[in-house]
Amino acid sequence: MGFFVLVALLAVLLGIALRRGEDFGPVVKRFVEQFAMLVPRMLCALVAAGFIAQLLPKEAIARLLGDEAGLMAIPLAAAVGLLVPAGPVITFAIAAVFAKSGASTAALVTFVTSWSIFAAHRIIIYELPLLGPSFLRLRVVSAAMVPLLAGVMAFLVGLITAYGTATPM
Repeated sequence: MGFFVLVALLAVLLGIALRRGEDFGPVVKRFVEQFAMLVPRMLCALVAAGFIAQLLPKEAIARLLGDEAGLMAIPLAAAVGLLVPAGPVITFAIAAVFAKSGASTAALVTFVTSWSIFAAHRIIIYELPLLGPSFLRLRVVSAAMVPLLAGVMAFLVGLITAYGTATPM
């Protein structure tokens, strides 16, 4: 579905550019530059994601992040999300492996939320050098509970969904 939305957006932008009589030279140049830079990275990331899927211990994931772990899976998933030093291709491949290995929905929500907000590689590469330690400190303190709250909310929604249709005793 997302692919079709992007194709529709491209068609609209192309139509606007054609109506304006825009020069397509810079567009084609930028496309070739981006394609040459991103395609090799994507291929490497997808191969790495395949290796990660084979190397992660599925039994440990089910035990530590599964439904049996309950709320204890949430802080662990938040820590793992913080430590994954990768972009979205690998991170979501890891999330898919977690899901197939028996991780709970709450743990998956926490993992993805934690990675989205606190990926350590982005903090080290971008935030500290560009925005400084005081900004980082303020951002971390103000957003520290977000992955945990997202996980707890997903856990509660799962409980309500599972037991919400049961008849009262």
